[in-house]
Amino acid sequence: MEHIALERIPHKRIRAFIQNQIDNNVQTVNDLEVSIPHGACTKALLKHELSFTAKHSIEDVWDFYNKTGPNKVFKNKLVSFALMLSKANESEVLYKEEPFSSAEIGQVYFMNLNILKGLVQIAVSYEIVAINEKKKFFEFSYIKGGKSTGLQRVSLVEVAPNQTKIIHTTHYRSKSDFRDRYMYPYFHTKVLQEYHLNMIEYIGRKLAG
Repeated sequence: MEHIALERIPHKRIRAFIQNQIDNNVQTVNDLEVSIPHGACTKALLKHELSFTAKHSIEDVWDFYNKTGPNKVFKNKLVSFALMLSKANESEVLYKEEPFSSAEIGQVYFMNLNILKGLVQIAVSYEIVAINEKKKFFEFSYIKGGKSTGLQRVSLVEVAPNQTKIIHTTHYRSKSDFRDRYMYPYFHTKVLQEYHLNMIEYIGRKLAG
């Protein structure tokens, strides 16, 4: 983890989160632990689900979701992309403006949430734990050490030849019941709307040439 250039990360909360991991003896990317592994039971967690519709084929939508980096779709209003690490290649660090190739299992993303117009900032980190091209879904889990424990799945369903339903299902829990019941659903909805609506707009713009 010491190979990360903290000075290249503009977000104070992200720098502090990474430093806290290092202070807790996380020496390499592979030492980062997910809060909920793929396939684990989620019955004890709360559930949040939203769906969106893209007027494009499921293959096109799948391709863009896998090959478009978060730095392309987040507008730095509510969510800012900070960096990405890889458990498959521990020396790899993708900073904010660098080119993204494709999503892979073991990639760890660090995002900065700007709540209440920046008055509150929260560091969020998650790892891609599953990618299923046949069933058209991918899953990611929060890294331990953050505010929330949880697992999220993005599933694509073909509604018509050029219409794809995007279902984002989140199972989550934190140490605060008030946060879980009221704050998390509200802000998580806004984050998902920013991500998926921007992605759908980006897909349409790119396919239109």
